[in-house]
Amino acid sequence: MKSESKSTEVFQALLKEFLKAAYLLTFNNESFNVFDFANYLKRTQEEGLALLSVLKGLHMIKPVINPPEHYEITTGGINNLKIVLTGGAFDIVHLGHLKTLKEAKSRGDILFVVVASDETIKRNKGRPPLNSQANRIELLSQFDIVDIVLKGKSDPKKVFDVVSQVKPDIIAIGYDQSLTEAKLFQLLSDRGLQNIEIVKLRARIPNEKSSLKFKNLDEHSFE
Repeated sequence: MKSESKSTEVFQALLKEFLKAAYLLTFNNESFNVFDFANYLKRTQEEGLALLSVLKGLHMIKPVINPPEHYEITTGGINNLKIVLTGGAFDIVHLGHLKTLKEAKSRGDILFVVVASDETIKRNKGRPPLNSQANRIELLSQFDIVDIVLKGKSDPKKVFDVVSQVKPDIIAIGYDQSLTEAKLFQLLSDRGLQNIEIVKLRARIPNEKSSLKFKNLDEHSFE
């Protein structure tokens, strides 16, 4: 029995790995071919072809009409993954951010991170960001735990567009973010966005806050 249980666990872990590749390739490129799939998984083209055949047989991917010999993940495939969405300013990336992102990723299989626009930071914090949105996105893209980094909207009326785009299973809120679970639930419901679990992350490191980093920069700046 233990051997069967272990085999099932191994199969499920591998299936998640293959589905994650199919999901990310579909999200980023709309479709993918056997070369893209094999290259992403660091497998041979023959192995990639065999794996695609398995996923197709399980109805977790399907061929697309154009371009030829391309595939996309199906709804059934996506339903076997747990998608997590989180966001923030990430103006001065510190250990607290890393702990928070790790906790968010532990909640699911795919982690999307939305990086606030320069205009949003200025509007919410009363100051411009130290680093541009483009630079903050580039930095977060280097984190292995982050699967996809998205550009946050500047228009307050469009901030929830990303939720409609990603369709997450979970939205993770940082422990120090002012938005409560109840408030976010209401905002999502008002927009017809339902069946999304909202979690408040617990990761907390004393004195690791961007506001304190800015204060220290001000105190130690040179004229």
